[in-house]
Amino acid sequence: MIKIEDLHKSFGDNHVLKGINLEVRDGETLVIIGRSGCGKSVLLKHIVGLLKPDKGRVVVDGIEVHRVSRREVFDLRRRFGMVFQGAALFDSLTVKENVAIGLREHLKLSEEEIDRIVKEKLELVGLRNVEHLKPAELSGGMKKRVGIARALAMDPEYILYDEPTTGLDPIMADRINELILSLKHRLHKTTIVVTHDMKSAFKVGDRIAMIYDGRIIFEGTPEEVEKSDNPYVRQFVEGLAEGPIQ
Repeated sequence: MIKIEDLHKSFGDNHVLKGINLEVRDGETLVIIGRSGCGKSVLLKHIVGLLKPDKGRVVVDGIEVHRVSRREVFDLRRRFGMVFQGAALFDSLTVKENVAIGLREHLKLSEEEIDRIVKEKLELVGLRNVEHLKPAELSGGMKKRVGIARALAMDPEYILYDEPTTGLDPIMADRINELILSLKHRLHKTTIVVTHDMKSAFKVGDRIAMIYDGRIIFEGTPEEVEKSDNPYVRQFVEGLAEGPIQ
């Protein structure tokens, strides 16, 4: 379980997180929604220890992320797989080299073992015989899949997706949603998805939490979100210009 308690973070005069309280339950897919710049990605960076809170704490399976040693934080990060917005592949590396980068960095494996793991993870995301290609030779959807394969390479306990459908056409975005669901059922990973794509949120989420003005203003099942009369939730879900969110 991941517990976030009274989390605050400012960058200069910009108070981004103003007391986030949230739990991510074992085995669930939690979707975090909110406007661009509301602090969704900042929250993910706190969870994996890339940012230190000004106040509050993040606890992962009983470990307070920002109270342990640097070495323990590195060990903790190995339990997370991160799928970055835009895939964030290294342009100069092949698909194989991108997927294998964590394996080479953290584990002492033979080349044959690395080949096996890379092929296995690529097949999990529906890709075959692409190991030799460079990112420039891939479509947007293929890049996303390679990014997911890289996140899975170390067999993490948690998978974090940062805007996984951004920049994709509706059909490819839905294929990525289907892949997220398939991986959840096949691998039984605890998953956090950050998105402002409501179609994606409703499809993949077991629960949805909304950030507004630096706080969680609503959390519930997709069905509860659809039925909510919270004016902030309604405006965001329906994509309306008029409403309390300015």
